Amino acid sequence: MPDVAADPIGALVALLLADSDIAAIAAARGYGGELPAAQTRLMPRPAFVLRASGGVSLTAGSNAEIDAQRVDLFAYGETPNVAGQLADLIALKLRRVERRTVNGTLIHWVKSAGGYSSGREPETDWPRAWRSFQVMFALARIS
Repeated sequence: MPDVAADPIGALVALLLADSDIAAIAAARGYGGELPAAQTRLMPRPAFVLRASGGVSLTAGSNAEIDAQRVDLFAYGETPNVAGQLADLIALKLRRVERRTVNGTLIHWVKSAGGYSSGREPETDWPRAWRSFQVMFALARIS
């Protein structure tokens, strides 16, 4: 079987969507990268997006087939309060993640990378909250 790269963003989105507390607020509106065009017409409402962002590799210079990726969370809601509550809940759930495999991606941990912001999406004026995390994961997909 050929090597296949892991998908830490997809794994984290799947993990969060499977959580009943998050589903009670955001339903199935969790996405990797960006909101789908079909969803933007229906905003603002509770939803979240996880997006890879910059950061320093924790394994630079080693041959270990693991790495850390910074991930930014954007939580949306009808009001700034709803967006903030969703972001707080997701932050709690992510900080509790310990070594587990989700959709073939082995996640070792998720930690806060610092940073918090709330307000409105600059182009759309939708209420949103932002948090930053770092996820340590195995580079190859596990079958």
